[in-house]
Amino acid sequence: MLNINDQAGSQRLSARIKAGYAVGQATDSIGFNVFYFFFLFFLTDVAGIPAGVAGTISLIAVAWDAVTDPVVGHISDNLTSKYGRRRPMMIGAIVPYCVCMFLLFTNIDMSNPGAKFAYFCIIAVLFWTGYKIFVIPFFALGAELTGDFNERTTLRVWASVVMYGAVMLASAAPLLIVDKTVQAGGSDSQGWSNVGLIFAVLIAITLLVCWRATRGRELVSRDTYHVEKGALKGNFFKSFGGNVAEIFRIKAARFLVGSVLAWAIVSSMVSGGLVYLMDSNLGYSPEQQSLCYVIMALAAIFWLPFINKGAEKLDKRRVYFTAMLMSGIGLAIFALLNFPFMWVLIVFLFVFNWGNSTFWTLYYSMMYDISELDEFVTGKRREGTIAALMSFAQKLGAAIALWLTGQILEFGGYNGALAVQSAEAGQAILAVNTWIPGIIGIVAAVFAFGYPLTRDRFSALMAALEAKRKGEPYSTRGFEKLL
Repeated sequence: MLNINDQAGSQRLSARIKAGYAVGQATDSIGFNVFYFFFLFFLTDVAGIPAGVAGTISLIAVAWDAVTDPVVGHISDNLTSKYGRRRPMMIGAIVPYCVCMFLLFTNIDMSNPGAKFAYFCIIAVLFWTGYKIFVIPFFALGAELTGDFNERTTLRVWASVVMYGAVMLASAAPLLIVDKTVQAGGSDSQGWSNVGLIFAVLIAITLLVCWRATRGRELVSRDTYHVEKGALKGNFFKSFGGNVAEIFRIKAARFLVGSVLAWAIVSSMVSGGLVYLMDSNLGYSPEQQSLCYVIMALAAIFWLPFINKGAEKLDKRRVYFTAMLMSGIGLAIFALLNFPFMWVLIVFLFVFNWGNSTFWTLYYSMMYDISELDEFVTGKRREGTIAALMSFAQKLGAAIALWLTGQILEFGGYNGALAVQSAEAGQAILAVNTWIPGIIGIVAAVFAFGYPLTRDRFSALMAALEAKRKGEPYSTRGFEKLL
């Protein structure tokens, strides 16, 4: 395992380590995206739950996920296992995460609506709990692999390539799996149960690959951890609350949280609303919908080299802000169109993914950079708590988006049992895919503009931090705006 000097001296990562870590992104993205693309649709159109109630189930589940983020992050930062802080938690998540992935899309025939509501709430909460135990240590581990400003972006580009491969699979495959099950004589319900089973197996495989590939890559010394005595015992909540409050006092953290919260609403609204747009408004077949999801993932991958090069040449913050602003404006403009041709939808997917691909690639890298700022200001390294705080904002935004989508569809009169929806329902579906997320995307860009941690300031910070670690004199010149 690494100590702090090993990390500082080995900024460049081998392709094997990058690839092994990136596989873990599939563990995250498979479950995450199957849920956000299809869970609301599954509840309304397969389980027969009204849209407003389905939105409430999603809100409860994702809100639980958000609330537990800081707790899991705090545990990850203060775990004192001889096997490390991150990887024991990652492997411990495999059983609950995979089992609940299967149960999440298994429709139980219940005559009592209240019992069905309770069932899906409980399974969804347990699903996000298992997911969380893996994903927060996984993201925190990324900050420990390298302390280099640009190498962190490159690591996230590798992870993003895997992520969008997983997005392609998680978005395009379910409808085809259901269609093939029906053609073989099964029901829609059986098809969705097959979806849960197949993706549960894929989650288990990718988790094991990442866990094995990252062996020996954690920071291990107690001085590096800055583990607080009793942090996981009697004074847990005091220690946990103090850590979150300290991090949130950092200006860069506050602005990044704001942008993450806002864009998470955009991302989840469009991701969850797209199936309704294609199914109800456009009348696409399962094959056509799967093709559009493949194009959506390819559109996201298309932007990755531009994001990486732009971040290297211009700076992460500028690329992040510009993509959110232009994508938000573009989404709002599409509200004027009724998507008469598939090519219009394809252009829409490229515009959306300019902001979305940039968000999922750069926000993690920007989050990692706050770790060194936190160490300089407080003397502590709390990658897990920082990752959890950002994940909390992202999940809170996603919970708001799913609940809001359900309420808007309910208000528009959407009924999953109808083959043809009303004109009002069609306008509601159009709204949750275009002008509403567009306006919120512009808000996300405003927060991104205020994020102060640029490349030059980070370089000045690292010079001062290295001197501080060695007990030598240092100056805050060049990064005063970060403090």
